[in-house]
Amino acid sequence: MAVARLAAVAAWVPYRSCGWAAAPVGPHRGLGALLALIPQRAPRWLPACRQKTSLSFLNRPDLPNLAYKKLKGKSPGIVFIPGYLSYMNGTKALAIEEFCKSLGHACIRFDYSGVGSSDGNSEESTLGKWRKDVLSIIDDLADGPQILVGSSLGGWLMLHAAIARPEKVVALIGVATAADTLVTKFNQLPVEDSGRKNYISLCSA
Repeated sequence: MAVARLAAVAAWVPYRSCGWAAAPVGPHRGLGALLALIPQRAPRWLPACRQKTSLSFLNRPDLPNLAYKKLKGKSPGIVFIPGYLSYMNGTKALAIEEFCKSLGHACIRFDYSGVGSSDGNSEESTLGKWRKDVLSIIDDLADGPQILVGSSLGGWLMLHAAIARPEKVVALIGVATAADTLVTKFNQLPVEDSGRKNYISLCSA
């Protein structure tokens, strides 16, 4: 993994009527800066009528089927990992896909099991199960090296996915990554508190 590219932050600002552009925040590099390192880049802005993604489902025999939308394009691809109970049709997910379209890069956005159009029950969801969802997307849908973009809780799952799949993840972009929140909440729970046990249950697979 290219360590110098990790923990970048992308800020999204309106650009024309057909999409969004990435602008770097402070000393950090945004998604545009990472993709700019790739040679033979496609034209920065294409016509307004571009390729559209359709809803598909990743069938998993022993796990809930996952709803996703995949934009075909060049490598590295982008996988957007949403926040807690967030949908793949959220503002950030759509903005990132639109930006990838403008550069000709592949992009995948999806719903966790029990969320949005995916199968499953949200009340039975755990962080461990959502981690498996992310790994399923990377293993079964993503072609070649990937840049993971994790928002809020998705940033925590992004870190786990990068550790589990170092051969496929080439860079990380955290958007208000909630990793420290989870650790802080856990440490604040008293050992004798039943809430600590519930928290462990929530995080287990």
